[in-house]
Amino acid sequence: MHKAWLILAAGLLLAPGAGAKPLPPGERAHACPKKAVCGQVMRPLDPSGRVKGELAIAYRLYPHSDPNAPPKETIVAQEGGPGFATIRSSYGYEQLFAPLRTDHDLLMIDARGTGPTAIDCQSVQRSPVRTPRDVGDCGRALGHAADLYGTRLAVDDMAAVLDALNIRTIDFYGDSYGTFFGQVFSALYPGRLRAVVLDGAYPVIGETPWYSNAGNVVRKGFDEACERTPYCAGLKGSSLERIRKLVRYTRTAPISGRATDAEGHIQEVTADPGTIGNTLYDGTEGPVIYRDLDAASRAWFDSHDARPLLRLIAESNGNEDPTKPHDYSYGLFAAVSCMDYQQIYDMNSPVHQRPAERRAALEQERANDPDVYDPLTIDEFQTVPLDISVLNLCLDWPIRKPPYTPGQPIPSGTPFTQAPTLVMNGELDMLTTAAEGAVVTAQYPHARQVIVANSFHVDAIDDVDDCAQEIVRHFVTSLDAGDVSCAANVKAVRLVPFFAEHAADALPAAPRGGNTASRRQLALASAAVQTAGDVIARWYINYGGKGLGLRGGAWSYVQPDMVARWTLNGVRWTKDLAVSGTAMWDQRDGSIRTRLTFTDKGGAAATLTASWNDRDHDAVAKVSGTIGKQTVDATMPAP
Repeated sequence: MHKAWLILAAGLLLAPGAGAKPLPPGERAHACPKKAVCGQVMRPLDPSGRVKGELAIAYRLYPHSDPNAPPKETIVAQEGGPGFATIRSSYGYEQLFAPLRTDHDLLMIDARGTGPTAIDCQSVQRSPVRTPRDVGDCGRALGHAADLYGTRLAVDDMAAVLDALNIRTIDFYGDSYGTFFGQVFSALYPGRLRAVVLDGAYPVIGETPWYSNAGNVVRKGFDEACERTPYCAGLKGSSLERIRKLVRYTRTAPISGRATDAEGHIQEVTADPGTIGNTLYDGTEGPVIYRDLDAASRAWFDSHDARPLLRLIAESNGNEDPTKPHDYSYGLFAAVSCMDYQQIYDMNSPVHQRPAERRAALEQERANDPDVYDPLTIDEFQTVPLDISVLNLCLDWPIRKPPYTPGQPIPSGTPFTQAPTLVMNGELDMLTTAAEGAVVTAQYPHARQVIVANSFHVDAIDDVDDCAQEIVRHFVTSLDAGDVSCAANVKAVRLVPFFAEHAADALPAAPRGGNTASRRQLALASAAVQTAGDVIARWYINYGGKGLGLRGGAWSYVQPDMVARWTLNGVRWTKDLAVSGTAMWDQRDGSIRTRLTFTDKGGAAATLTASWNDRDHDAVAKVSGTIGKQTVDATMPAP
């Protein structure tokens, strides 16, 4: 029987250090849902007792919904980052496992250094640009606790929570860093697992510190996305060639200007090899980057229109970390990365010795694989923000008396669990690549990898095609992935054909039988639908619920459930067409419906509706309505 009544006393992180402080009570606490049981288990900061202090490891348990059903294994979900608090991401896990909640409890545990025990390092938490010295300052502020946030200790914390709740075996689901966490758990506690799902997996054992597979995805992925989209496929040359041309251009002539970031804030930004590299390699924004980058590059070279490119730069290079560390702790990201990940220098070396080791490693890599980050050079890749490039992230991080060898959270020779294991990776994910997932799969005795076509980072949580989620739920239920054919049949990314500066230059919608609108009016209708599509695409990267149009106007959206609803207010995708109206995306079935209004420069008022299904291959939007006295009855490729 689960100890559902177990609510342990709250506690604070008691590790000293200027700049690394416990959060005040108002920041630690948040309401426990009525149907959940919430609590904290006290854990020693340092199991050896050398460093004093305790951590309050928070958990949230949702009991199964049918009290008469014999409970099956508890599903335990683990968030990524590292640095995100799992409990703060509870909604996604609740949605993913909702059909299994009749007889499965669902448990979420905040790893040490997140949530109530979040590391709050002033040097990195709120800095728009972080340096290795900033990261090192965080480690020095933590003092002797800097070594004590690695995954092995966090895994032990999870086991302790399971013990406190009298849970013996679990079904584990981890996404992104949660897959790294899951590998460590499945090596240290192999007998406590019935099933393992690793979504967006990368290896604990066998990873290269150069993360060279990311470059392979970049060089292959943009070309494949272009080839799968009719308009882009018909262009001369390749998408990669156009991106390389852009990088070469900005080496000597960076492109600067003002642009709106993912949350609708105006920023001064510059497109140069470093910022373009961050855009290329930031897998968390994959859908938008793939959708826009090729067309944004062409907009610059064809007409010196920098707005689409600079917006992409602002969206992927802005300081988007939450301001509160209990949502996301950059200090914890640094602590785990520097304790557990492979580095190009020896973390056991004194800090002053590591730059020489780094220089030697870089020299060797330039000789052996100079194009590892093509279209960037190795030197240019080091100008990409530390979050993504990571080569220099831990250069200044102090290692004092670690509880295990840095870079080895799993003891050498320890086998993984015998439990059935499902490994999932997105085909176009440049952050945790399918090649890295294959390394993970090969290390488990009973594992299967599923690669989801045309997909990006973490498939089941961000699934809007209802494929990856069904595979995960089937696997947890039956210990077999079953029919995974849908994974090869996910629709291709719909790329922007080109960014028109004037609405009349947009690709005209194709007239149908009832159409009386002119070719120019069909181009305006097409531009209006592209405006709505451009706004809807920002759903993947906007978390504040409001933003700005590419060239003006504003929009907002609400999503209380699986239906997202937008309001557009004078949004300009082109310079001369201000579009207002509404859009609705039902993510249960993929249907999108819009109602749009604008006024032609001649004064004619337009009212249009457009609808399509986001899940359809080669989706077609049906457009109808009026522009002035003319009837629009047409179709166009869905935006």
